[in-house]
Amino acid sequence: MIVLAALALCAFAWRCDAAWFDKHVFLPQQFFIRAGPGIVLAARTTAAAAAVLLLALVPSLPRGASGRRLLLAVLLTVPAAELVIRWRLRRLVRPELAAAMDALTTLDPRYGRTFGPSMDRVQPLSGREIRFRTDPEGRRISGVAIDPAAPSLVFTGESTVAGFGLQWEETFAVLLGARLHLQVVNLGSPNYRADQSWLRLKDTLPKLPHPAAVVGIFMPGLVGRSFVPPDEPTLLQSSGLYRLWKHLYWSDASVDEGMRSIGAVMREMAALAKARGAPCIFLVTGHTPQWMVHELFEMQSLDHVVVEVPGEELLAEGHPGLRGSTRIADALEARLRTTLANR
Repeated sequence: MIVLAALALCAFAWRCDAAWFDKHVFLPQQFFIRAGPGIVLAARTTAAAAAVLLLALVPSLPRGASGRRLLLAVLLTVPAAELVIRWRLRRLVRPELAAAMDALTTLDPRYGRTFGPSMDRVQPLSGREIRFRTDPEGRRISGVAIDPAAPSLVFTGESTVAGFGLQWEETFAVLLGARLHLQVVNLGSPNYRADQSWLRLKDTLPKLPHPAAVVGIFMPGLVGRSFVPPDEPTLLQSSGLYRLWKHLYWSDASVDEGMRSIGAVMREMAALAKARGAPCIFLVTGHTPQWMVHELFEMQSLDHVVVEVPGEELLAEGHPGLRGSTRIADALEARLRTTLANR
């Protein structure tokens, strides 16, 4: 068993290069911050060193009763590791973000975890006091109610679209709406999956007589987020070891399934907008590789704008700051002005 484990570690160190880590580990959970290349080198070096150590230990392993006691000790490390991982998983998320999620969101029977309705709350984020106001439908607003009859820019997506860490007037949605003289209808909410964004759009568009355009968003991390957790996880699925494994590794089949799911949602969003006579443009960011852009947008003829936000324009908790928000608004403005002028 030890020799087989050592050989498996050798195979991992040999085969799992940077491209493997990108597809199976990094991309399905990557939003704005890329994983450093040093992680790959450290993981492969550690695996190779562990393999050499295991092979060196084989001749000196005890036999008989001593061997059985050693085996028992090894087996007991499994429940110990389970307890440690369960304890650590609760502390992986930044406490500030976890507190904000608990305070600002609620569980909706249709949309899942989403912004609470009719909220006016000041929340500490990235060293500032950020004011979040929502209407009765849980949409972030300036404080003034949305006018359904006004020509509107409709935004749908996750926390980046919602402007997490930014005041209302600093969000790229509001910057863009002010430049184009259009009302902003922001359907974004923290931690949304793509299908949640689509459902909010599906429910809202029929209520707006004059949607000028729809803006969606894609980042590679939405692929990993596309897998809906089971309503009642099994004992295995609720274990810390299993959850850590599912968080750190996505198989080829899982990545392909996530891409198909995201692709279908993007097509449906564009179709919803087209049915209302509005163009649909997707903001693509998060260091999305070209093969993802090609498969999701170019092959499906979906309009998109690629915008990369440098690290110095991100807030401490990883979302775009004001400079990053302005960069996004600049890129979208150029595309939207051209698109709207050609309608």
